[in-house]
Amino acid sequence: MIYKVKLVGRHTAWQGFAWLAVVCLCLRFSPAAADVIEVGANGTAKVYSGPTLFLGTTTGPVLKPEPKLPTAATQFKLIEPTYPLALHPTLDAFVTEAATKYGVDPVLVRAVAWQESRFRNSAVSRKGAIGVMQLMPATATWLGVNPYDPRDNIFGGVAYLRTLLDRFGGDVRLALAAYNAGPEAVTRHRGIPPYRETQNYVKAISERLSIR
Repeated sequence: MIYKVKLVGRHTAWQGFAWLAVVCLCLRFSPAAADVIEVGANGTAKVYSGPTLFLGTTTGPVLKPEPKLPTAATQFKLIEPTYPLALHPTLDAFVTEAATKYGVDPVLVRAVAWQESRFRNSAVSRKGAIGVMQLMPATATWLGVNPYDPRDNIFGGVAYLRTLLDRFGGDVRLALAAYNAGPEAVTRHRGIPPYRETQNYVKAISERLSIR
């Protein structure tokens, strides 16, 4: 067990006795650790457990950095295709913002948005899917977003895509299949479900992004 002692202010004999007594008590009763004892000018003592950073006459704990979440949706570079219609600059800014927040490649987000709605915020499918990312009302409710609000719609779609990528280990093709047919269908079939719509959906986006 190692103890470090930092004295603050002028040191007197009775202060020395005080911090020595504290050290003795710590040696007798404390578990093995590396602590720092600070004795103030009034004779009070503070014990800092764990790594401690001293800056001038002040002390503070050394904070551990938060673990970083994955920032890429894939382990390979997606190729940005050319689309007949451009995504509106405002919507594209939402895509970039959401992709950055959730760590999804914006190239993938734009490919999904094109396949889903051709970048049309007013698009509503026969099944009731809404907006650029074609969120189903139940999915939007689960995500806590308003599917009729362009920003909410895109953020909700990207957040959902992130959960699917995480669930299927970053496999883009499986995440795309789950976006179209639902994650339970992918799990149940142990791969891309044998639905023509889903298989064509995955094939179209994969070819557009040169995913092999």
